[in-house]
Amino acid sequence: MKNNEEQITQEELKPEVNNGLQIQSNAKQLENNTKRNNKKQSAEVNKKISEFKEVLTKSINDCNAVYLVGHKNIDFDAIASLGAMALICKKLKKAPYIVIDQEEIDDLNNNEKKFFEHEMLERIKENFVVINLSDYENNRQDNALLIMLDVNQGFRTPFKNHYQEFKKILVLDHHNQTQDTIKVNNKLILSDSVSSTSEIMYWLLKQYKMSVKDIDYYNFLLLGIYLDTNTKRKNTYSNTLDCISELIDKKGVDENKVKEYLSVDFETDRKIQRLVDETKWITIRYAIGIGNETYTDEEIAKAADYALKYTCEAAIYAGKDKNGNYLVKARSNRGNLDIGKLMYDLNKGGGNKSSAAARPMFIDASTPEEEREKLFREIKDVIYHKRQQPRKRYYIKSKNIKKDN
Repeated sequence: MKNNEEQITQEELKPEVNNGLQIQSNAKQLENNTKRNNKKQSAEVNKKISEFKEVLTKSINDCNAVYLVGHKNIDFDAIASLGAMALICKKLKKAPYIVIDQEEIDDLNNNEKKFFEHEMLERIKENFVVINLSDYENNRQDNALLIMLDVNQGFRTPFKNHYQEFKKILVLDHHNQTQDTIKVNNKLILSDSVSSTSEIMYWLLKQYKMSVKDIDYYNFLLLGIYLDTNTKRKNTYSNTLDCISELIDKKGVDENKVKEYLSVDFETDRKIQRLVDETKWITIRYAIGIGNETYTDEEIAKAADYALKYTCEAAIYAGKDKNGNYLVKARSNRGNLDIGKLMYDLNKGGGNKSSAAARPMFIDASTPEEEREKLFREIKDVIYHKRQQPRKRYYIKSKNIKKDN
């Protein structure tokens, strides 16, 4: 009898053991499939960058002068990419001009909150020439090449409409293309497979087999990646993690030093938290906050990044800049919502599925409370695709807003 009981017990256990083995097998298969997909994606990224390298080399060699430009309100990613591309131009024996708005140069020089951006640019200026738009206009050269980095819309660069003066333009970017993306034959836009333009530039440097002696340039690239991934919390791919690993383990980047650039002072942190405190929810999916103070792009972006810690699909935050226009920044947790398209629909902004921004907006209203109410309704209507309904839009052009906004 005892043997029969033991036999029955063993028979009863067999399905559980088999189920456990099947679960392990499925998990292993899923892991293997993920690895294969990651390798395939990384190979595709490398192939596209390798193909673009050939175009880039020929374009630089065939021109008389190279102008490098990023987006207005340049951030760590744009500055790092400008520096890396300048190194490539130097390797190909073509000294580039880096073009930045004079107003922005002045802001970097005088704004204590942009100390690190100023420090980065000063390091690059030790080896390369930085000019403003007036310098370009007074000394414009024929057969010049324009390389746009971390941006694909002409109006978002210091050149505005001057980019049309170039017969040859190359674009390297990680933001989505929109109807306002400039029409060029040669562009490398990897909006769904890299974290940042800094990541593209690292792989491009590697394609050129360049060993950069000044480690600060590698520091800048990691900083650009960390900025656009919220320190690896979003928008990371297998090739992104490989890039970060190589920068730290092979190139000797000090990760702790890089993270210092992303730190904020106590007063700024409290200001960001006050903006987060303004959060309203549209179901559990969308966190929307509109502040009642004056903010910088970075402060609003940090509020949106912070809100991703909550259970939400997207975080959309806004506040007024020093000119009285509303800045709107959006972030997405899992990329299920294309916030790049959402920001374009809101006010011809852009970005990608994880990080985006609208163009500055002026809200026509009698009181600050009414302004915020109207902006909230605009954002809500865009989320629910109600723009097709004919009605007055709440933001209008004003004499207080510059045309290039």
